[in-house]
Amino acid sequence: MNSNLRFSTVFRVLGWLLLIEALFLLIPFGVSLAYGEDDWWTFLTASAAAALAGGAAALSMKGCPTRLARLDAFLLTTLVWILFSAFGMIPFALGPLQADVASAFFETMSGFTTTGATVIADVESQTHGLLLWRSLTQWIGGLGIVLFILAVLPALNQDGGISMFNAEMTGISHDKLHPRIRQTARSLWEVYSALTLLLALLLLAGPLDAFESACQAMSTLSTGGFSTRNASIAGFGSEYVAWVITLFMMTGGVSFTLLYGLLHGGVRAFMRNTVLRAYIGIMAAIYLLIVVSRILCDPAAGVAGWVLEPLFLIGSAITTTGFSYTPFAGWGPLALTAVFFMMLTGACAGSTTGAIKIDRIAAMFKGAVNEVTRTLFPNRLTRVEINGRQIPPAQLTRVWAFLAIYLSLTFATTAVLAACGYSFTDSLFASVSCIGNNGLGYGATGGSYAGIPAGAKWMLSALMLTGRLELFTVLALLSPSFWKK
Repeated sequence: MNSNLRFSTVFRVLGWLLLIEALFLLIPFGVSLAYGEDDWWTFLTASAAAALAGGAAALSMKGCPTRLARLDAFLLTTLVWILFSAFGMIPFALGPLQADVASAFFETMSGFTTTGATVIADVESQTHGLLLWRSLTQWIGGLGIVLFILAVLPALNQDGGISMFNAEMTGISHDKLHPRIRQTARSLWEVYSALTLLLALLLLAGPLDAFESACQAMSTLSTGGFSTRNASIAGFGSEYVAWVITLFMMTGGVSFTLLYGLLHGGVRAFMRNTVLRAYIGIMAAIYLLIVVSRILCDPAAGVAGWVLEPLFLIGSAITTTGFSYTPFAGWGPLALTAVFFMMLTGACAGSTTGAIKIDRIAAMFKGAVNEVTRTLFPNRLTRVEINGRQIPPAQLTRVWAFLAIYLSLTFATTAVLAACGYSFTDSLFASVSCIGNNGLGYGATGGSYAGIPAGAKWMLSALMLTGRLELFTVLALLSPSFWKK
């Protein structure tokens, strides 16, 4: 056993985190009571269980130091996502849904990781408390559970906080807005919360009531994709709602550090950001491809079919939100290929999106160009830059390793699902969707993941977590050297 791991410190901090989840569970409890629904006790039970476990862990380790080393941060970051899902699944298992353990855990992990894959076939028959909890899990997980904790717990504003920040944040490098990690976390959450409130108010100005506005707003900014309607956003029958959600899905795909800078006068830096430009350029290029494909397959689609519907699909796919508005299966193979590409690519690092991220794609492309240049001119000095910053060779190697592991896990999961009897296309789509935290269904998973075997649900749950924490944080725990002295 690795003596460098401070298990007492990890358990103490985990206790604090579970106490915070217990408080979050009281929100759907109150909503369930307000609507006079019978499942209020499931949220109270989940809250009490989290509070008891958290209180016991915090009190039993009272007096232990709160300073976390790098290895402690990896362990804590992974465990908190698992435990939040374990206690958060209680309302799904005990309530009217009566989901089995594998399905309940899958649904909760899908929420916290903002994947949006669901085992619930009839969403509209669920209680208000459960629907709110689904959206709330996505909102909490959008910027990250750990990032929220860093914003509210001053005790973690140390080296361990920085390690936790790096273990959970996405992308090649992680920029701090302020010298103190807590200030950075609070600033990001302020932007995130303000945009969520703005979206909720805009939706409320349309045909949605306050409850549905809040749920859709939390699922949109988190790029999660859980909706309160069976038909997702199409269920509201409103082009206004679709336009607003399209805009905010695309906003959720932008780095929140960049958005913070924009809101504080950094317009020039915002406009000159090369990753943002690539993000916009990719969406524009794919839009043209999809429109051409749509016109060829359905010339009578009309203005909405050539403007709103393709833009909504692009926003949903590239930001890994997974909302649906119009079925795209009949738009031709070119459109389906474009959707698959976006599911792999994702949006900008530092956003709430999943998948590989445009930052890495850009770094790999520039690195590949440099290798071709070196082949022709061996003595020429080359380097890879993103937003004016040089990417060190070690980080570039890590990017290529990330891609290799990402694709290996995707194809391994595809093989397992194919062995369960699903077609290659359906298996590959589900694997890419889960590891990229996308949630878009196709074929066998187009309606829900309810029919997936229990073992496959556990596997996909692990895949969602691994993808959300960008592989290395979770996979490091599987290395024997992590646990050795």
